[in-house]
Amino acid sequence: MKEIQVETFVLGPLETNSYLLTAGSEAVVIDCGMEPAPMLQAIRERQQNVHSIYLTHMHLDHVGGVGALQKQTGATVYGNHKDLYLNDIPIKNGGSLEFKKLLGFEITDLKQGRKTILDNPVMIIETPGHTPGSLSYFFPAMGCIFVGDLLFMISVGRTDLPGGNSDELLSSISNRIFILPGETKIFSGHGPMTTVKHELRNNPLFV
Repeated sequence: MKEIQVETFVLGPLETNSYLLTAGSEAVVIDCGMEPAPMLQAIRERQQNVHSIYLTHMHLDHVGGVGALQKQTGATVYGNHKDLYLNDIPIKNGGSLEFKKLLGFEITDLKQGRKTILDNPVMIIETPGHTPGSLSYFFPAMGCIFVGDLLFMISVGRTDLPGGNSDELLSSISNRIFILPGETKIFSGHGPMTTVKHELRNNPLFV
């Protein structure tokens, strides 16, 4: 099993956390926000072989740089097709209709289940609520999970945009994230890293 390093790039006007996971020269990306130049430059200068891009969900601030990243690397993009409806909703309502050309890349549908990423076992977990197709990526050997905009430090993702559902979001957090070991690191779509234990003790929606 290869050791994976996680590097965070905060991209775009909404300061989206975009994650570069590397194991030697091999790499994958989890989400790629708008204005991806810093990440693209790092990948190019280090000659990283990025073969896959995994999406937590398909809001524009998390996928706005994917086209440029795929063009540079040729990586396969994975995401849950339940979020494709966002391409037909205006940006003022939380969609990406005006940016369809920017988002013209193909997305391979990804469902809940087991997968191997960079020679490490990963659990793909469907965690709807912020969007119907939200996915979380649990790396048990690393003790961490990437949750997109499902959960933040002492907060949770918004559910007022089309497709959002507050009951589903709280259920996803309680039944699919908070069952993980307390020391599990939570890498969110915005803001600092937290842990399952910290959120169980301090998140006002759950204490």
